[in-house]
Amino acid sequence: MATGLDRSRLFSTLCLGVLIAGTGGLYGSVLQQKALPSAVLSPSPTGLSPDRPMGVGIEEEELGSAARLDRAFHRIGYQLEAIREGEADVPRLLLKKVPHDLDDLSDPDQRKALFLRVMLPLVLAVNEEIAEERAHLEALLARKAARQSLTRQDRLWLAGLAERYDVEDGDTAQLLARVDAVPPSLALAQAAEETGWGTSRLVRRSRNLFGLTGESDAESSPMRRFGSLKEGVRAYIDTLNTHPAYAGLRRARQRAHANGRPLDGHQLAESLAAYSERGQAYVGTIRSLIRRNDLVAFDHARLARPMRQHLAAAN
Repeated sequence: MATGLDRSRLFSTLCLGVLIAGTGGLYGSVLQQKALPSAVLSPSPTGLSPDRPMGVGIEEEELGSAARLDRAFHRIGYQLEAIREGEADVPRLLLKKVPHDLDDLSDPDQRKALFLRVMLPLVLAVNEEIAEERAHLEALLARKAARQSLTRQDRLWLAGLAERYDVEDGDTAQLLARVDAVPPSLALAQAAEETGWGTSRLVRRSRNLFGLTGESDAESSPMRRFGSLKEGVRAYIDTLNTHPAYAGLRRARQRAHANGRPLDGHQLAESLAAYSERGQAYVGTIRSLIRRNDLVAFDHARLARPMRQHLAAAN
């Protein structure tokens, strides 16, 4: 049996993407270009570029059903307990769709575990993009505070970021409050509640993991459709970061930063009464899901490094 250290090495060196043959597969590989405000297309503030995906021994046909995907995850050593205990990083496996037959798994614990393993890399990947945006924003604000001039590209980047986060240009305090991550425990619990642990027709049909409405291309349904699960995760986090109904969540997040505390999904759930017509009952459900499934342990999970960073560290 592989030790925790062995599993960690496996994730760091191998679990960096899914190599899919052809272009019509049900799922897609990852390590996508980091999203930036539309005002600036190049270069990335971090200087990073996407790495070429590496295969991890998962074949395209294994992605077509829940049972085969579960066996493939087991084969590459992608196990939740190792991640909860900090013994392994999360592989960069960003699946485009939830398996269509997830509800065919007879064991509810197996079904939940598979859904969490599909979801966790997606949430971490979006949070990683937002963390890069926030780090670059803080660096630019520090330069301004030191009375150092910003380049035209810097100013365009700031303007584009403010537009994307629906903040008046120049309101840096509001921008800092919005350009921030959401604890994985909170996102995982809400996705589980909104989709019945990935079994709802909505998520299979529309990749809508969080019951988001508006901007739908279907006149008969108010529910939004997304091209991939990652797009749905990004839209959800953008909603929490920009909608007036979740200003309380953003204030609680700011207080946690000011007091040097890590973000806690169980605590932040208190600010989600407006997310559902059920109000505080919905908050109670989300908190219960977080507790009963030990989701807070995933708030400290990390994505395996892209190959370029891994090789640089090794050298």
